[in-house]
Amino acid sequence: MQNLDPRIYSNHMARSQNRSSAVPWAGAVPHPGDPLPPDIEQFLAWLAIEKNRPSTTVRSYRSELAKFVGFVSQYRDITAPIAPTIDRSLLHQYQLELARLIPHPRSRAHALVALRQYLSYSHDEEWTTHEMSRQVTIPRYVSGDPHPVPTELVPQLLHALPRGTLRDERDRALLHFLFSTGCRISEACQVNRQDVREEGFRVLGKGGKYRTVFCTKEALEAVNEYLLLRGQDRSPALFINVSRNGTEHHHAAQDNRLTPDGARHALRALKQRMGTTPERAALFDHLTSPHAARHTTATTLLEATGGDVRLVQEVLGHATLETLKVYTEITDRRKRAAYTQLEEYLDEVDHNQK
Repeated sequence: MQNLDPRIYSNHMARSQNRSSAVPWAGAVPHPGDPLPPDIEQFLAWLAIEKNRPSTTVRSYRSELAKFVGFVSQYRDITAPIAPTIDRSLLHQYQLELARLIPHPRSRAHALVALRQYLSYSHDEEWTTHEMSRQVTIPRYVSGDPHPVPTELVPQLLHALPRGTLRDERDRALLHFLFSTGCRISEACQVNRQDVREEGFRVLGKGGKYRTVFCTKEALEAVNEYLLLRGQDRSPALFINVSRNGTEHHHAAQDNRLTPDGARHALRALKQRMGTTPERAALFDHLTSPHAARHTTATTLLEATGGDVRLVQEVLGHATLETLKVYTEITDRRKRAAYTQLEEYLDEVDHNQK
């Protein structure tokens, strides 16, 4: 394992933490259980009831629009409908500040797509006199190859996870769960504690489609140990927010559920805690996001099943086989590299025998 300069790691984490202080309204973003302006609540209800969008989509839109509400709260009364007060200059300023808060274009695009949909709905409802959605520019980005954790490092990473506190046990259970099931982080966050069963359980994926997933024995043990430490509380969610606002006297509040954004923040905090030595920092450097665990499950399953893309498609819940092309290319590259090593080894043996 190569050494990683801890100063580089610390600087990277410092930049990540400073992003939230790059805009003054970062602390004003409503929490998942907080009410949003009435017109946004009506838009979300329209998505859920009339458009029949899955709860994961509605929850994601709420989270993304909460950022816009946090920004608007500097200038407008957010207890009243805000659509009639939105103008071009406000949207322009928000997009500039959002870029400072979320530098990655793909993540920023998610927030702006939700905003554009809300503005289009507002115009259809005649809350705005102009079609303001045209003032929202979705950043372009190139989807690169997935970067899974190397298969041989996964057991080391999981065994190195800290134990003891509720936060540690939740993070450990979450990572075991993600590596085991291949779930998207949004799917994992919506699972309830009574859902997880040894014989398999269903999760709600993209497009409102259910699929059955399974946990490894080690993952089930990690989940059970986390729930045992957590004890009985009022939250049905499997994974909860363990911050002070999410717990009452160390017991989860009824509406407390870890969000995808909260999970990403938890992973960044975990990597910071684990980066105390160059060896550990290098190990966890491969885990760039919760989605990296899903990429790892895909490539590992392809290797373990001899390239059974149909099976991997069912496990991951991909709509088409074309989506798995990037994973098969990764495993093909690994196979080619292995054959190259074999050829070099045989050449060396032949040279030594002469």
